[in-house]
Amino acid sequence: MANCKKFRFCGDGDCPDWVLGEIHSNLALLTTNQLNDLGEHTAKSILGAEIPENEISKIYSITKGSMDAPKGGIACLRFLLTSASRYNMNSDEFSTELQQLGLPKQHTVIICQLFDAYVLKIRAVLREKSLSINQLDTFNCSIPKNTIDCIQLKIGIQNEIVDGLPKKTSHTVNLNRNDALLLLNELKAVRDTMESYNFDKKYSEEK
Repeated sequence: MANCKKFRFCGDGDCPDWVLGEIHSNLALLTTNQLNDLGEHTAKSILGAEIPENEISKIYSITKGSMDAPKGGIACLRFLLTSASRYNMNSDEFSTELQQLGLPKQHTVIICQLFDAYVLKIRAVLREKSLSINQLDTFNCSIPKNTIDCIQLKIGIQNEIVDGLPKKTSHTVNLNRNDALLLLNELKAVRDTMESYNFDKKYSEEK
């Protein structure tokens, strides 16, 4: 889908085609009650709650669509709410741009009500996680049996986006002992640099 208009909630850039597609083929086909319920679960997931998949299935059980519809709807709402929050929009501006994208007025009202209810909390989460892609949940380092000079890292991630849904995931990485020591030293150097950097002073100078 061609989209040449610039949108403030996209950082004065183009609205991604996949978002535009989900708005027309997914969100616009839900009832306002369904959209409100889906939006509530999505907003809470941005704040760290897990998506109740059984509740999401109920929302889509009375609409026709593929199995990917819930994932696409949640991913689209996450993008809309977080982007509008990130770019410091107000609900009137957000409403105008959503309707320009073709979202029905009554659906726009629901999303903007959710935006007003959660925007401050979403902005707080975005500030807290501004330097992280996925939130580290657990970390364990061990030496696997029957190995030589090998270290195994087990990393748990909270709210990693998998197929459009935030989930807890775990990843296992095997490293050579020397590589692990080199990585540790580099991470310590990065930590020391960040701890010595005066972000408040840098921000005030830029202003």
